[in-house]
Amino acid sequence: MSAMAVRPLSRAGLGPARRAARAPALAVALVCALMGGVPAHAQSFLGTGPAERLTVPPTGDALRKQSPAPAQAPGRAPTSSAPPAPTAQGRPSAPDSADGGRRPQIQATIAPARRLPAGTRGFRLSGEEDVLQYPVYLTEGQARGAARLRVSYLSAISVAPEGSELTGLVNGTKVGWTRIQAPGAVKVVEFAIPDGVLKAGYNAVTLTASQRHRVDCAIEATYELWTQIDPSRSGLVIAPAADLDLKSLAALEPDESGALPMGVLLNEKPTLPRLERMIGAVQALAVVSRLARPAVSFGPPLAGRSGVNLLVGTAAEIRGTDGVEDLGPITGPRLALLPPRGSRAPTLVVTGLGPDDVRAATAQLAAAGDAGGSGPGTALAPLIRGYEVQGGERLELQRLGVTSREFNGRLLRTRIELRFPPDFVPADYGKAMLHLAGGYAAGLDSSAQIVVDINGRNAASVPLPYARGEVFDDQAIPLPLSLWRPGLNSVEISAQLPNAADKVCDTLSPAARQPRFLFLDRTRLEIPSLARAVRSPDLAAVKAGAVPFTAPGPRPRLVLPVADRETADAAATLAARLAIAAKRVIDFELVPDAGGTESSAKLVVAPARALNPVTIQEVGLDPEEIRRIWGGRAETVATPGQFGPEGVLTLDRLRRNLPMRCALPPAAVPVSVAAAPPAASTAAPAATPPAPRSPPRPAAPETDEELVARWDQTMSGAAFVPSVLREGWTRLANGALRLRSGVTGLIEAPAADVPVNPRASLIIAEDSGGTRLGETTVLVTAPNPSMLKASVSCLVDPVVWTRLVGRAAFLDASDGTLTTVQPDRVALIETRSWSLANFRLVSAAWLSLNPGYYVGMTLFMALCLGLATTGLVRQLGRRNS
Repeated sequence: MSAMAVRPLSRAGLGPARRAARAPALAVALVCALMGGVPAHAQSFLGTGPAERLTVPPTGDALRKQSPAPAQAPGRAPTSSAPPAPTAQGRPSAPDSADGGRRPQIQATIAPARRLPAGTRGFRLSGEEDVLQYPVYLTEGQARGAARLRVSYLSAISVAPEGSELTGLVNGTKVGWTRIQAPGAVKVVEFAIPDGVLKAGYNAVTLTASQRHRVDCAIEATYELWTQIDPSRSGLVIAPAADLDLKSLAALEPDESGALPMGVLLNEKPTLPRLERMIGAVQALAVVSRLARPAVSFGPPLAGRSGVNLLVGTAAEIRGTDGVEDLGPITGPRLALLPPRGSRAPTLVVTGLGPDDVRAATAQLAAAGDAGGSGPGTALAPLIRGYEVQGGERLELQRLGVTSREFNGRLLRTRIELRFPPDFVPADYGKAMLHLAGGYAAGLDSSAQIVVDINGRNAASVPLPYARGEVFDDQAIPLPLSLWRPGLNSVEISAQLPNAADKVCDTLSPAARQPRFLFLDRTRLEIPSLARAVRSPDLAAVKAGAVPFTAPGPRPRLVLPVADRETADAAATLAARLAIAAKRVIDFELVPDAGGTESSAKLVVAPARALNPVTIQEVGLDPEEIRRIWGGRAETVATPGQFGPEGVLTLDRLRRNLPMRCALPPAAVPVSVAAAPPAASTAAPAATPPAPRSPPRPAAPETDEELVARWDQTMSGAAFVPSVLREGWTRLANGALRLRSGVTGLIEAPAADVPVNPRASLIIAEDSGGTRLGETTVLVTAPNPSMLKASVSCLVDPVVWTRLVGRAAFLDASDGTLTTVQPDRVALIETRSWSLANFRLVSAAWLSLNPGYYVGMTLFMALCLGLATTGLVRQLGRRNS
C-alpha cells in the first residue's frame, strides 16, 4: 500500500445540487414514478415480510394526525365524521404480477404504536445504504405480548423500487422487508415480531435501507436517494405498559416527535424554592429515562399514552391532589408511581415531610432505573449518545456497532459517533489514526478513492490506484485533532467506487450486482492522549457536559427574571437537557436577578424585554440591536411542536427532513434589518460593501509578471510570515501591558459585540471575560415567553443540540437552522489537577491556537542560540597580536 497516499480533499460537486444536464433523467424518473404507483390507492407491496400494512393518507399535501377510531363490527363502516386513514393488510392470495402475490385488503382501524425515541441521526435513511438504530425499553408485560414493528415512510422520487429495499430488524432478528416505493404519499408497513425476540429492558430496533437510483448511476445521484421515516406513526405496536414501576421508567413512551413529555402538576404559582425542587426532579427524571429530548410543561395533567405527570412537593404542598390519598402516611423521602386514571398519563410523585426530604427523594429518583435487556439492546443503549472516549484508546469499529459487509454500489458510507470529553481542547497538537481494513474490486475508475469526513468537514482521502483491485489490512489515515470537538463527533468513511459500467447505467445487468468494495469491522481507530482544559468562551463545552455548571465551587444559579409559566417551561427543559449532558442532576439555585457579588456560574433564561441591558452586554450582545430586530415579534404567539396550522404534519416537512419540533412561522425580516450585516458563522457569506457615492475608477489589470510574482509569494509563504510576526508582536505588547497592570494570564480583552442574525428566534451566548469556570454566564433569550418555550423545544432536539458551538448561536426555530459565531480569542481554563503530561498537551494546543506567539518564541530562542554561539566562538581560537 505504499502507492496509496493520503491527501486532503475538497468535495466539490458531490452535494445534492441538481445539474441542468440531468433534467431529462429527472423527467424520466417523474414519468416512471407516475406510472409506478404513486397514487396511494394503486400501490401494493412487493415485500415478503410476515405482516405488512399500507396506510392510504387523505388526499392533499397534508397528513392530519388522527386518533384511532373505536372498534367496529366486521364489515361496518366507521361512524366518525372525519374518516380515518384506511389500511391494507397483506394476506396470501392468488398470485398477481402487480403485487408479487399479495392483494391488499381494507381494515378499519390502526392500533397506536410505541414510538421511537429521537436520536442524533434523526429519522432519515440516505444514500445507497444506510442504517438507523433506536434503543426501545419495554416492561416485562410488553415483551411477552404480541408485537409488530410499524414503519411509516416517504421516499424520494428517484428511488427505484425494483432495486431498493427497506428492512426491519429487532435485536438482530430480521422481522420483514418491503420494496421502497412511496414518493407521493406516506406508506405504512408492519412486520410481525416472532415470540421470544423482544426482551424486558432495552431492545435494539434497526431499520436498514438499500436504495438505487432509477436512471442515473453517477456518484452525485446517490445524494438524491433518501427514505424519510415518519416518527409520529412508526414504532412497536404493543400493549401499554401496565406493569410500569420505578425501575422501568425508561419505558415511558415518547410523543410523536420522539420527545418525552413531562407534565409538572401545578395548581397555583409556586414559590422559587419549590420551583427549584421541581426543576431538580425534572432533571432526575430526564437522567433516569435516558431519552435525549425532554419536553417540560407546568400546569394540568397530561393525557394519553405518551409522557408522565410529575408531582413534586412536601406532603403539605401536594395535599388534596387527586390520587395522593393512595400513598398513605408520608413519614420521610418518598417516591411513588401512580397508574394511569382514565385518559390521564401515569403520575410520578416525589415528596417528603420537608424540603430536605424532597431533595433526598430526587436523589433516589436519579439513581433509579435498570439498564438490562437483550444483548443488542444493552449494547446500543449507551452507543446512541456516542461511544465515550477519554484519550489513549484503540477502538475496533466492531465495538461501535459496525459490521463487515460487501458493497455493490457506487458510494459506500459508514458512520460512527464518538463522544469526546467536554474539556477536550481541539487543536493541531496530535492526530487520530484510522487503520482501514478491506479491499476493492478490479475495474474501478482512476478517480475511485476513500474519503473521511469529521463533523461534515473533509479530513483526508486515500486513492484506490490499482486497476487490478487490492486487499489491504492496515491502511493508516491521519485525522487531525483540530477537526474534532467536545461532545458528539460524527465520522463518515466514504468509498467512492465509479467504474466504466456506470456510464452505460444498466441497473438490471448481472455486473451491476457484483461487489465493488469490502469493508471489514476490524478497521480500528487510535485516539491519542487528549489535552484536557476548557476553551472559553465555547458553547461546545456547555452542550457536551454542562461544564460551567458542574465545576467545583459555589452552586450555579438559574436566573429567571420573570417566573411566568412558559419561561419556567423553557428553563426546566433546558436544565433537563443539561442534566442529560452532565449525566447527573445539576444543583441549580433559582434566583430572580443575575446581579450579586458572589462568583458562580449563571444560566439566564428570559425573554429579551425582561433582561437587564447589562446582562446582555456581558455576553457581547447589543441590547439596542436586539430591541430593534425583535421589536415586531414581541407579541407573536408560538406553540412548541406545532406542525403547521391545526396540527397538520405536511409532506413538505417530511421531504425537507426538518426537526419535528422546529415549526415556528418564519420571521418576516424588515428591509432595513435584512440589509444589516449577518452574524458571523462557520460558513458566513461574503459581506456586501457599501455603495460608493461616485463610481470608483477601475483598477488597472495586473500584468503577467505581477500575477506570477504574487502567486510565487503566496506559494512560498512569504506573505504569511510578516502577518504572523505583526500579530505576535501585538499580542506580546498587549500581554506586557496587562502584566504591568497586575492582570495575570493570557486572557484577551473583551471582544467586540456580536452582530445578531435577524432571522433568529432564540439567542444563546456565553460571556468571554472570565478567568474561571465559576464566572461564566450563559444567556438564553427570545422575543417573548411563548417563542422562548417553542425555540428551546427546538434547540434541545439532538440533531440541533449537537451543532451548538462557538461563543454565540442564533436559532431559527422554523427549520432548526443554527448560525454560530466563533470567538475571536479563547482562553484555556484548567479543569483538573496539575500534571506534567497534561500541561505539555495543553501548552502545545495553546501554541497551535496562537501561531503568532509560537513564531515569536521560535525567533526569540533562535536569537538566544545565536547570541550564545557568538559568545562561545569569540572565546575560541588563536588571537593575533
